Amino acid sequence: DGTTVVTANSGTGPLSLSVLRNIQTGDPDIFQIPDGAKTNSEVLSSVFMGIAISPDNQTIYAAGGQANRIYVFDLETRESKGFIDCAAVVEGTDYTHGYLGDLTLNSSGTRLYVVDQINFIMLEIDLLEEKVLHRVPTGRYPFGICISPDESRVYVANVGLFEYSRLASLD
Repeated sequence: DGTTVVTANSGTGPLSLSVLRNIQTGDPDIFQIPDGAKTNSEVLSSVFMGIAISPDNQTIYAAGGQANRIYVFDLETRESKGFIDCAAVVEGTDYTHGYLGDLTLNSSGTRLYVVDQINFIMLEIDLLEEKVLHRVPTGRYPFGICISPDESRVYVANVGLFEYSRLASLD
């Protein structure tokens, strides 16, 4: 709703999220998850660029980079609500190793779409069931993701030009 800003602090430690709440008041509430100067791998073992805040402003979803997880945090208590494990073997394809990056949340807060930069796929996650519904091939190095305003399509931007598709027509 425009009152909260969250950043992912990745790279060197501590791996964390910085949260600024009530930014319009002139006296914002600023904190870090997990709190402290050292990485708490029990709470957040890695973090990358994807972050979303639920429509009710109660939950943060954070892409876990090489941990292949979506971390979930309660904005009120600042506590971990666990994670959604995206590792799996599906119909003989091994997705146990992944690198989750950018993500986007639908307006009702029930579906999360995230790019996996190792497996060149987009994951659709049901947040009510906390499970991956679909893994959709995206081409090489998916990097950015967004959902259309009417939520009928999800768009993925790829980095690099290593996979080409034939154009059937220029019309």
